Formats: sequence, C-alpha cells, structure tokens
Amino acid sequence: MAVKFVQVDESEKGEPGVEEAVTTTVVGGQTLTTTTYGRLLQHDDLKPDVTEGVFSVELLVAAKGTEEYDTGEQNEDGSPKIAMRPCVVYERRELDMGEDTFKEYLEALQPYVAASREAQQVPAQARKRRAKASKPTAGEPV
Repeated sequence: MAVKFVQVDESEKGEPGVEEAVTTTVVGGQTLTTTTYGRLLQHDDLKPDVTEGVFSVELLVAAKGTEEYDTGEQNEDGSPKIAMRPCVVYERRELDMGEDTFKEYLEALQPYVAASREAQQVPAQARKRRAKASKPTAGEPV
C-alpha cells in the first residue's frame, strides 16, 4: 500500500489516526530527540498528491519468460530430451489509484478489453507446464 506520513500539529495528538514519530540525531556529540505527530495517508502511486478516494487495484501483468518442454526426442542415455522455449508468464501486482488514475487505466485498456474474449479454463497438464516457466526480467514487456 502506498502511504505517506503527513505531519500535523501537536494539538492533534491523541486523535484517531495520529501517530507519534520520534527522531534521534547526534550533532557535535550531543544527542537531540525530536517528536513530531502525523497521519499515514494512502496515496495514488502515480499521483502522490491524491489521497482522497484511493483504493488498491490488483493487476495480472504479462511478460516474456521461458519454459522447459519435452521435445519428443531422447538423449543418448534414453532420457527425454528437454529444451527451452519462449512463453508468456504472469505476475500479480498491486497499484494504489485514485478515481482519475483508475479512469485513465480503464481508458488505456479499453481497446484490448474490447478485442478480448472470456478466458477458458486451462487444462491441468498446461498448468503444470506453466508452473515451470521462469520469471521474466523485471520490466520486460511481452
């Protein structure tokens, strides 16, 4: 969750959501302790100034990966020959969005959603094969 600490006046101490933050600093051999008060506010990950109406959205992000597969051939020792091939792997991610960011997100996805179809159930054998897929390089697009 994207949160930020927003400092408030000491008079708000004890109010719901207000937390105490103690900072210790050593200056010239002396230890100084400062106490401040603030609230933790959830904010939009893309627009940190937005703190009202923010909620978390779960994303399933596609990326390139590799997977092992049986080539149907045999090695010299008689074991199945295994090779690697490219595949699509999915990573579950979370993003905190305000109303405007969520609207922009849906608008950006609209052409893809319009051209998409309902997903079919993946057979158990294919799920097993996908479980062996490697993780993509961070940020690598499909």
